[in-house]
Amino acid sequence: MKKRNKWLISAATIIVLSGLGYASFVPKSTVQSPETVTVGIMAGDKRTDKQWEIIKNNAKKEGLTLKIKTFSDYTQPNAALAVGDIDANAFQHYIFLNDWNKSHKTDIVPVGETILVAGRLYSDKHKSVNAIPQNGIVAISNSKVTQGRSLLVLQSAGLIKLSPNVKDPTVKDIVENKKNLQFKELATDQLIRTLPEVDLASIDPSFVVGSGRSIKSAIYVQPVDKRTQGGINIIATTKDKKNSDAIKKLVKAYQSDNVANYINDESGTGEIAVWPGAPKPK
Repeated sequence: MKKRNKWLISAATIIVLSGLGYASFVPKSTVQSPETVTVGIMAGDKRTDKQWEIIKNNAKKEGLTLKIKTFSDYTQPNAALAVGDIDANAFQHYIFLNDWNKSHKTDIVPVGETILVAGRLYSDKHKSVNAIPQNGIVAISNSKVTQGRSLLVLQSAGLIKLSPNVKDPTVKDIVENKKNLQFKELATDQLIRTLPEVDLASIDPSFVVGSGRSIKSAIYVQPVDKRTQGGINIIATTKDKKNSDAIKKLVKAYQSDNVANYINDESGTGEIAVWPGAPKPK
């Protein structure tokens, strides 16, 4: 009887040790939980929420869990990224990021392009940019980054010329102004209210839509070409994370055809998907 008990104990020990040994050699991918990346975005609307649900589902297929953290102020996502509160963000364009890195001495880097909102000019007084009079008043943002984009739109429309070596222009970088346009610099959210008073205004499409107007009421739309490169929105992260598998999976999840089609078809503010190979708007 004692021999039988000893045999049972030995057999049980072998089974336990074998199980432990097997667990030691199981590939890590089968025992680890999915990777998680926290992405910072600006608080949006239901359309934005739906877009990120599509991206999250794409990521899940790659074994990546996305957590979305929303912010209400444009200074917050990069600050949060720099201190490690989030792993990446998707809210800014190249011009904004370049200005931020210079001002804050950070090493945030772009890892993938996302959308472009074509610059637009609006007027309640004139039907074309050619009709803007001498000494006409043009309302633009007083924010350095937003102002730079507005000036590039005005240059594209043939109304001014900017110094060719400046990436983030301000009114001081205007080198030709044949119509002697007078610039009225205002807070970005106040521009839409000035339309009855000025000859022309460069207004963010979200404020146009928010006021009940259609973005199609613009008298000029900037073509998408190399000159719009600085205004392309991006996914950004820190230098130490840019080559990680998790960040690559995030970019892949965003830069998918189903995301591009949703952006192109459902955007009410003129957004289009612009990463290499993205489907074009129908």
